[in-house]
Amino acid sequence: MFVEIAKTDEVTVGKMKHVEVSGYEILIANVDGNYYAVSDRCGHMNASLSLGRFDGNIITCPLHSSEFDVITGKLISGPVLESLPEIECLPEEYKKLNKERRKLIEATNTYDLLIYELKIESNKLLVKI
Repeated sequence: MFVEIAKTDEVTVGKMKHVEVSGYEILIANVDGNYYAVSDRCGHMNASLSLGRFDGNIITCPLHSSEFDVITGKLISGPVLESLPEIECLPEEYKKLNKERRKLIEATNTYDLLIYELKIESNKLLVKI
């Protein structure tokens, strides 16, 4: 079943938009005038990708900088663990917590994004759910 999620003029070239429909969080991206719809949740630790950076056809997760191709949904790179630096002046219990967080992040698989079939009717963007 296809449902309307946005109008074409709501997502201009080089921009993205977060929508929620029927319990799904979807990111719509406009790459050179072509529209794509993918899950708006990072395949690593579930962050909202629409809060990240969008450049060309690559969306970068705001949490650990994993990069995904919005055309294919494929993981390009990431996560980047430098976002969790070792800080020498922290008390030992915080250093231990930081090391545990790093282990958790390293052990968490990063999955490709779910892509949604999208079609345009008049100026309506519709996705299949």
